[in-house]
Amino acid sequence: MAIVTEMAGAPRRRTIAAAVAMLAAGCAQAAEWSFTPTLDLRETYTDNVRLQAQGKSDFVTQVTPGLGVKAKGPDLTLNANVGVQETYYGNHNAGSSLLNLGRADLKARLADNLLYLDSAASVSQQTISAFGPQPVDNTNGGDRTSTVRTTRVSPYLSHKFGQLASAELRYARESVNASSGGLASSNTDELSFKADSGPAYHLIGWGLQASDRTTHYSGQNRVALQNILGRLSYLLAPRLRLVGTLGHDSNDYSVTNQATAGYSWSGGVEWKVSQRTSLNASLGHKYYGNTYALTASTRSRMANWMLSYAEDVTTTPAQFSLPVTSDTASFLDKLLSASITDPTARAAAVANMIRQGNLPASLDSSINSFTNTVFLQKRLQASVLLSGVRTTLLLSVFDVERQPLSNNGLGSLVGSANDHTEQLGASAVLSRRLSERVRLNGSLAATRVKSLTSGRVDNTQTLRLGLTRQLTPDVQGTVELRRNQGQSTQSGVAYRENAISAFLNMKL
Repeated sequence: MAIVTEMAGAPRRRTIAAAVAMLAAGCAQAAEWSFTPTLDLRETYTDNVRLQAQGKSDFVTQVTPGLGVKAKGPDLTLNANVGVQETYYGNHNAGSSLLNLGRADLKARLADNLLYLDSAASVSQQTISAFGPQPVDNTNGGDRTSTVRTTRVSPYLSHKFGQLASAELRYARESVNASSGGLASSNTDELSFKADSGPAYHLIGWGLQASDRTTHYSGQNRVALQNILGRLSYLLAPRLRLVGTLGHDSNDYSVTNQATAGYSWSGGVEWKVSQRTSLNASLGHKYYGNTYALTASTRSRMANWMLSYAEDVTTTPAQFSLPVTSDTASFLDKLLSASITDPTARAAAVANMIRQGNLPASLDSSINSFTNTVFLQKRLQASVLLSGVRTTLLLSVFDVERQPLSNNGLGSLVGSANDHTEQLGASAVLSRRLSERVRLNGSLAATRVKSLTSGRVDNTQTLRLGLTRQLTPDVQGTVELRRNQGQSTQSGVAYRENAISAFLNMKL
């Protein structure tokens, strides 16, 4: 813990930040920059603006000026979109608001084969709880959403030792805060190291990784998660490798009559079935019980399939500071990772899929409910992307279980979020090109969240149908119909909403 505490000191952080900023400025000068002002206008009529049992109708006007900034060079990549959204309710059935929205990701190579920098920041509206009415967007968010701000700065050393090995030493500073919802503000310092064998170790491979992550909460006890893991692999056949791990977890968080530390092990296989199909699977044990992991993918001329299962001890701030799992680009990148191994080629393929398929920026996923506890998350997901000349269809199902590991000594409970919960969901996103300028878009999503502690069950279903026309090269218009409804075993929570919206998206 001492090394993280030292790096977290203000003088040391300022020195590191100044040095990194000077190096990043040199990278920026060699990059190609583009700036794109935008203006989005939206008018919505909804018959249940607050998503209540007895709904009230309203006309909702939203104006969102924004700016897109991109930089691409040999040593720097930046993608940023920022905006301000003004929302006005004609019948005053909800409070008008002014929201900041934005996301930025920066990657820089400061010294080839040595020093690099990853940095990200976001401001977004996030749902507070998976229980209760679920807003589709900011037109009916109200007190069920909160403005969440995240930042992450991560300089790291990375070096390849020829054909023998590669190593990385990384420091990350993260912050997460929410405007409402009971989530405590947090700052996290993480120091991590990993080393892996190179191509010279063809028959027997090895790896070592360690991390020390400490999160300080405002007014709450800290959380410290430490682990070290060694890895050995053996090439049993040209496409089949046996893999085993041995490690130790040493954690510090408020808990009663439960272990927070212990040895871990796992065994499994990495099987490259063909150029189009791969399978990685393992089973093992950690201090909290048996563990399993699975990643399987295959592709054909028109379809990409993926099945995955993962377990992780984590926190709400950690989930928000990582790239969101519902981000379409991140999801497609993972979906294509087995079939397109080159990151540059894969990024181009993802951008083309989103553009040609008119896919949304985010996909329906489990809700990262606000909680100040440490929890064990188990996630099973299956997805398929079907791509034709005119039609793109993305199907996805998920099953996410969240089991709290820490007790109330860590912080105040935030509603039902600290329950032992399970979320089941399925979604379909369809885009069909009707002509060169016109597309038909549709999505259908259904979720079921159950408290395994109290037995409460909530169900939601959302249907959206829209028609998009490219009016000019820089102006796009959309008309959309939606139906959003929910049911619950708790009385007084059921709701139903019908809405129609008209959009104008302009590049200025």
